[in-house]
Amino acid sequence: MTVIHARPAPAPAGPAGPPRHLLRLRPDVLVAPDGDDVELTHPWGRQRVHSLGPATVARLLRLAGQDTDAGTLTADPDGVRLLRLLERFPYLVTSVLAGPDGVPLATAVPIARSATLPAGAPGGGPAHRPVVLSRFAYLRRLPDPGADACVIESPLAAYRVTLHQPAVSAFVAALTSPRAPARAAAAAGLPAQVGEALAGLLSATGFLERAAGEDGAEPKLWDFHDLLFHSRSRAGRHDYPSGGVFAHQDHPQLPAVPGASPREEGPGIDLPVPDWSRVVAGDPGFTEVLEGRRSVRGYGDRPVTVGQLGELLYRAARVRQVITGDPQSPTSYDIVDRPYPAGGSTGELELYLSVVDCEGLEPGVYRYDAAAHRLKPRRWSCAADEAAFRELLTAAWRATNRTVEPQVLLTVTSRFGRLSWKYSQIAYALTLKHVGVLYQTLYLVATAMGLGPCGLGSGDTDAAARALGLEWTEETSVGEFLIGSLPQGPAPAPRGFRDVVARSREDMG
Repeated sequence: MTVIHARPAPAPAGPAGPPRHLLRLRPDVLVAPDGDDVELTHPWGRQRVHSLGPATVARLLRLAGQDTDAGTLTADPDGVRLLRLLERFPYLVTSVLAGPDGVPLATAVPIARSATLPAGAPGGGPAHRPVVLSRFAYLRRLPDPGADACVIESPLAAYRVTLHQPAVSAFVAALTSPRAPARAAAAAGLPAQVGEALAGLLSATGFLERAAGEDGAEPKLWDFHDLLFHSRSRAGRHDYPSGGVFAHQDHPQLPAVPGASPREEGPGIDLPVPDWSRVVAGDPGFTEVLEGRRSVRGYGDRPVTVGQLGELLYRAARVRQVITGDPQSPTSYDIVDRPYPAGGSTGELELYLSVVDCEGLEPGVYRYDAAAHRLKPRRWSCAADEAAFRELLTAAWRATNRTVEPQVLLTVTSRFGRLSWKYSQIAYALTLKHVGVLYQTLYLVATAMGLGPCGLGSGDTDAAARALGLEWTEETSVGEFLIGSLPQGPAPAPRGFRDVVARSREDMG
């Protein structure tokens, strides 16, 4: 017989008494007094506030360097005036929930201009009604957060909350199931008053789930990772340094053109360089190409040829020029010029060919050396490599709803470090934009050449890493594109624009 003993709840920790709600300005807010006026400079801009009075200006200056108990601001007119000022600029105010002894429990830092001052958080939480953490909230550590500290963030929240003590993190973990704050506090070993105050702070800053119909109700049509990616890769809902901030200058920038892999043997296969005059004379007009572009999910009896692949790759993806950076500058790097546009001209995208049926090429995996316009075979070292190749092709087949047996699969990879060395927050979003313009370039060139293009919406990152011989955290697949021969010769050129403009206008009256 097994006897299960219920574990007693831990005794509440910390000194007795109600928690305190402290306010201070964000550390990056600069307060410049000018008589009764002040000028506030901060990450979102600059404001000048007039006629505050010397006492209120002095208290605002103190708030930039030390905590102020929110409860004391209503005790005198100058404090009320300061509180009204803070309510006008809530995105500049940090809220600290502290124990009765002033030791911080949680600090809420506004990270978006849409933040509202979470005043009255202590005691403001629903004491008996069960609450639950938002499904978009996540807990993580910062690189240098201090002892025992971690942060909770959410793409729906205009705040980042630092949890200063393990017991506070345990309280948050207890809210992954609906619980009354007092019960969650008991499970974490905290006093009930602290639990109610923490729940109030988490609710006011946007980390608790709201019911449908309430302000801030959670969007049903977003997945967690999509909403997080969207909110963190664009400005407006975070305060992290973003853009070309060169955050990784202590690491050498990756080379503009990658070197050979250990799996590549021999000089490779030089691809023919297309003749400019022939291409210009033979290509259809741009509008014909644009209107004739379509995804082709069926191929002719004769496969695509190595000459056609060579022309496609040359026209769409070769390296046209490498402009050497200044070796004396810590933020300079080699610029890569290609036929498609790219932010920062980092040239991080690479192409690999998984060949099944191509006239002039043996089946297998090849890397496109875009600078030399050459294919470098990637030899299989064991049966597992060939199995991964088959797995990669199967993933492409599934991505076409099991309708296309590939002739040639182009796998687009990103040497991500080429971007992240310069760009913060937006690097992955930027590489996906580059994949999009490469897709369109491949589509247009393939259409002009009379080939069958088809961009795929998904792929298998792990299978690609094994099949292509890559370390996926250093160079990872970010796109897949099928190329083959047209089923019955070149597609007929369009004879006019295709659209639904006239019908849509009629439908709208």
